[in-house]
Amino acid sequence: MNFISTYTINLNDLKMIDSDCVKANDWVDLICENEGDFSREGEFMSFDMNGVELVIFYDLQVSGRIDYDPGDYWTPPYSDVDITHESIDVTEVTLGEIEIELDKELKEMFTKVIKNNL
Repeated sequence: MNFISTYTINLNDLKMIDSDCVKANDWVDLICENEGDFSREGEFMSFDMNGVELVIFYDLQVSGRIDYDPGDYWTPPYSDVDITHESIDVTEVTLGEIEIELDKELKEMFTKVIKNNL
């Protein structure tokens, strides 16, 4: 029997406890520093869910387009970054001491949780 089917996950009651992740506010800087894209493996977020710890591990890939105009005597320099692609791959989820077996539906659900907290 799958543990997740015997325990109801209420995503509205999640309170973040800890994380090791790059927040979305920092993506533009990392795209500029890494010339268009970056990836991070093994990021995580942990939550308190009614007294039970939920930990989501994932890999992140982000790429973007950088526009830069160095300007001239009359025009100041200009730069702009557009995020063109983001990929979050949920690799592992634990609820308490139990590792949850992930299917496509659960991966999508936990990806939404990550996106809401980035």
